[in-house]
Amino acid sequence: MLINRKRLILTLTSALALSTVQAANDIEINSFMTLGFASSTNDDGTYLNRINNHISLENDSHYGLNITIDATKQLKGAAQLLATSDKNNFNIEAEWAYLSYKLNNQSNIRAGKLNLSTFLLSDYITVGSLYPWIRPPEEVYANNPMKNFLGLEWLYVSHIGQAAKLTSQFFIGSAQVQPNALTLFRAMDGYGINFQLDTRDFTFRAGAISPEVQVQIETAAGTIDVDQNDRALMYTLGMSWDLDGFIGYTEYVKTKVDGETRALFPDQTGFYITLGYQMGKYQPFITLANSDGDVYTGNLPDPLLPGAAAPNKQESTALGLRYDIDNNIDMKFEYKQVTPQDGSTGLNSTLPTDGDSFDIISLAVDVIF
Repeated sequence: MLINRKRLILTLTSALALSTVQAANDIEINSFMTLGFASSTNDDGTYLNRINNHISLENDSHYGLNITIDATKQLKGAAQLLATSDKNNFNIEAEWAYLSYKLNNQSNIRAGKLNLSTFLLSDYITVGSLYPWIRPPEEVYANNPMKNFLGLEWLYVSHIGQAAKLTSQFFIGSAQVQPNALTLFRAMDGYGINFQLDTRDFTFRAGAISPEVQVQIETAAGTIDVDQNDRALMYTLGMSWDLDGFIGYTEYVKTKVDGETRALFPDQTGFYITLGYQMGKYQPFITLANSDGDVYTGNLPDPLLPGAAAPNKQESTALGLRYDIDNNIDMKFEYKQVTPQDGSTGLNSTLPTDGDSFDIISLAVDVIF
């Protein structure tokens, strides 16, 4: 099962296709779905802005459709439509939609709304069947609110012998995210680079991205515009492996913002390691994760700001079990204990009433069509 899944991931990364249904000679369509349930034992506040002490389907449930159209041998169009759960409704958005032009057998150029490949799972993060967790460890993945961008990228693939492939990616562009109704975040004039080495048993990844940060916040006192031409820098390192049924993932991320804009985006680091083992259709695993950050003590970029944002500081331990019902559907269970650190609420909106740990219990079903 894992060898097939590894090949499936490599196919998706290089050709943007899963278990593809061919509707015509030049059109390929595939779809996927995750139905996820989650609940927190912390009665005060929400985790990741959506998970509370009630059973919630909003955070992890979605349905996606990938479409690829070959206009010519060199020119291809691709798009992903993703419907995500929000307050008992589904919002549909194009996660990416772009044109790709093949320069030669090793390289191509893409332009449009592109997937922002900053982490190991970025190219297929919406397809839950391709990784063990119900949600990728948020201690790392919550550090970048951007999933896509409008811009241009160049991909170059080189083969090392017959068993390894190196993918180099260079990109420029801008993105806009609205994490809540009162905040608008823009990443302007960004540029970045990624390198990924795939072998039969290992994947290694390293990357960096640097945008100019702009923020607009609605407060009771008025609108705050923070546009000081300050640049952010995020770099990531990651590795995954699959050796005789033993699977593993580990990633590290560090973010930093220049100037007074750091008051809104404190310096953060994140790390996790996942170890598991495939036993037939069952895959138990354990994840240890940590996020840390520095408290900003400088001047505020606007006098209307009530204060600097607090860094997310937490540790977590998660035990999970994945069961592959067949090649197209799986079921997952995950128990995660979260411990906020140094008075921080971590990724929860409030501290638990006892000031100690709280639990997240999750169940999900993934399907690919």
